[in-house]
Amino acid sequence: MDQNLQNNGNGAPNFDNQNPWQQQVPPRPVVINQLEHKKDGLAVCSLVTGIFGVIFCWCFVLPLILSLIGLITGIVSLMRTGQHTGLALAGVILSSIGLVLCVAILLLLFLAV
Repeated sequence: MDQNLQNNGNGAPNFDNQNPWQQQVPPRPVVINQLEHKKDGLAVCSLVTGIFGVIFCWCFVLPLILSLIGLITGIVSLMRTGQHTGLALAGVILSSIGLVLCVAILLLLFLAV
């Protein structure tokens, strides 16, 4: 029997005594450096209501409500997380654009009448 492959008592070969020309590398710890990907519901709500506020800016009351909800939820999401996430920032920008467009269209309609 080979000297390097001795039994460890249960019939399985013992690989502790390896050949001297084989370098034994100690196991390294596995480090996973990922940030938590939390889904922020307020940021998604802000983005969706901002998109609908821009799309329906020609309506009378609906885009005002949607844009205000999107603006408030986006600002709350930005303040709560403490960082500028893309969804919340895009929701605030789209909501403010929708609000400005809606107010401009309503002013044009009321001044034209």
